Amino acid sequence: MEELVEKVLRKAKKAISLEAICTKVENLKKKEDENYALSDEDKSLIEDIVNNGVSEYRYIKTTSDNYASINKTSFKVGRFYGNRNGAGTVIVSNMYTNRYGKNIVNEERYIIDRDDANMAIDGDIVLIDTYHKKGSKTAIGKVSKIISRNLESVTGIVIRIGNSYFVEPIDKKKRNLKIAIEGEAIEGQKVAVSLDKQTNDDFYIGTITRTFNHKDDPDSDILWEAFKCGINDQFSKYTLEEVKTVPQYVRDMDKIGRDDLTSWEVFTIDGKDTKDIDDALSCQKLPNGNYLVGVHIADVSYYVKEDSYIEKDAFSRGTSAYLANKVIPMLPHELSNGICSLNPWVERLALSCIMEIDSDGNVVNHTICNTVIKSSMKMNYYDVNNILKSNVIASGYESHVDTLKNLNMLALILRRKRLIKGALEFDRPELKAIVDDEGKAVDFSVRVQDDAENLIEEFMLLANETVDKHLSDAGLPCLHRVHDIPNEERLTEFFNLLNIVGYKPNKYNVDACRTNPILLQQLAEFIKETGSLSNMLSTNLIRCMSRAKYSPHNIGHSGLAKDNYCHFTSPIRRYPDLTIHRIIKDCVISKDNINFAIKKWKDKLPEIAIHSSKMERIADEAEVEVLAMKCAEYMQSHVGCDYVGTIIGISERGLQVQLDNYIEGKVRLRNLTGEYLYNHETFSLISLNGREDYYIGDRLNVRVVGADKERKTIDFKVNQKIEENLLRGAYNKNNLVKMKVLEDRRNRKLYNI
Repeated sequence: MEELVEKVLRKAKKAISLEAICTKVENLKKKEDENYALSDEDKSLIEDIVNNGVSEYRYIKTTSDNYASINKTSFKVGRFYGNRNGAGTVIVSNMYTNRYGKNIVNEERYIIDRDDANMAIDGDIVLIDTYHKKGSKTAIGKVSKIISRNLESVTGIVIRIGNSYFVEPIDKKKRNLKIAIEGEAIEGQKVAVSLDKQTNDDFYIGTITRTFNHKDDPDSDILWEAFKCGINDQFSKYTLEEVKTVPQYVRDMDKIGRDDLTSWEVFTIDGKDTKDIDDALSCQKLPNGNYLVGVHIADVSYYVKEDSYIEKDAFSRGTSAYLANKVIPMLPHELSNGICSLNPWVERLALSCIMEIDSDGNVVNHTICNTVIKSSMKMNYYDVNNILKSNVIASGYESHVDTLKNLNMLALILRRKRLIKGALEFDRPELKAIVDDEGKAVDFSVRVQDDAENLIEEFMLLANETVDKHLSDAGLPCLHRVHDIPNEERLTEFFNLLNIVGYKPNKYNVDACRTNPILLQQLAEFIKETGSLSNMLSTNLIRCMSRAKYSPHNIGHSGLAKDNYCHFTSPIRRYPDLTIHRIIKDCVISKDNINFAIKKWKDKLPEIAIHSSKMERIADEAEVEVLAMKCAEYMQSHVGCDYVGTIIGISERGLQVQLDNYIEGKVRLRNLTGEYLYNHETFSLISLNGREDYYIGDRLNVRVVGADKERKTIDFKVNQKIEENLLRGAYNKNNLVKMKVLEDRRNRKLYNI
């Protein structure tokens, strides 16, 4: 009966009454039995089905008590992603099967104005009424109802109103919430609060679960920033108890059913301070001229059992967070730095992807198996780079030099293959804070990607691709790492920027670069040759890229130019990798009760994909927030100092300037003398008083006039313009805007407006 009701409402051109639904269902049944008539029991069942559909928001009930399938209306159900101003975006996900039998996930985005958010906060599932503005492609929505809210705790500052205490959320995306605390608290204290009772959409009663030290205490600032973003640095007491039962060495019973590779030449390459080592390499030259490369990954799934407390904490975190000098691990240190870490000279359990690779970088054969390994050396990037680039061999590396050079030769071939297919590489420095023993930022460095780092990256990429292809070719469930093509609107704006700054890449256009990864790669290479503008342009091109995410449905990874890709190589620090290991063990290595295992993972993967993608975003946000805080902290002791930088962004609020040390700050309008107007058409700030105009790409000498660690802001004042990036046609266009504004003001004065 439910299918018939669905069919009736799906075909109805407008909302219809319950009586009409019953009549149409009866007519459909009469096609099978001309004497059929609905009984009172049938009508009651239809009413229950319709009401259930309304409660699940598959159907909409109108004010006149008529019903329609939600797909026939302007209403949609989706997740609200709020911003700090109270506005946001609702993403509506729809899955359908195309004519080839492939499941396709389609995402629709609707912009929600602050006044139309109806008290929704970030993460809410909402019902929205949608429409399009006339003459605009932008889809707009208005929140009609908050359907569900998964909110268990918040962080904030204790405030006192009368004799009562409340918590004011730090996250401006949750600023609508009112949270009362039972009992007394300390006004001004930073706290985490569990939300025990909800009295209406935005009012809660909560209990303080954790307090934080003063913001200037060593290390507490980083933990506070992480907690604000939604990252908990503390494991549950049940997890800590469970960890005590995990063995700290490999026992004979643990080796049963595993391939013994302890005699192989296996080693790790990481940073000097790395303690959570989850990948190791081996390489042997075969008689046929090919190479047998082993990518050996810590077998975390052996120690972290499904549905255990450790597992639940790992799922909740989703990933380890690397914040300045601190690591908030996904797993307790007893695992991440102990029995699961591939430390040298001790036996460790691994899941190995062993690949036969020919001289052209093709994987001609592979196997995935449970193994026991023993790393012979913990290498570091610095020493390996010295070997590969200068043939300077540090002590202890002598017996591994040939293997390292063979691996590097293969890595260069693999990298060249990726680039030929259109893999993207951006020449954008990554800033890293250097902190003292007190956790205070004292300097900054730029992360370097050299030969040794590239070597590790290429083999991890290859193993991830091989595992995904293995699972996909066998028709098995897989948690893919997917990356969609660039955003059309942002890429169009980028091409406008390119044109304005004087670079017109004639052979590139928006549609071609969205669909052809080789052309997009060539565009990325093109902007590297734009001199002082290259970093600014690279930053803006990166913003055009879609965000990579996890999905049980494969659409490929456009950034890596790979049709198959998953995360397999870092199960110590990423939950998706741990999931892939479990799928391999259940469906590839074991194959016991395979049909049950396939169904289990197909059912579980959608939730894992959504949650893992969310927690990755949170970890990335925390990293950005901590870096911004440390930059501001560093600049607090450099107020009054002069620096040279480049304008990398302009808006109606002022100038975004990146110093030559890669620290970024703003020149706000209030710190510019005179009156200015932003011209979005020319990406420039126009002076209406005959002073300097500012163009994106200008080189400036600026003075630090303020830095606020709490707000994470750095303010500059322009000393002088060193070099002007006079944009193509911008000067004349800006003059026309000035003339129009001044003429309008004269007319207003003339007519006393």
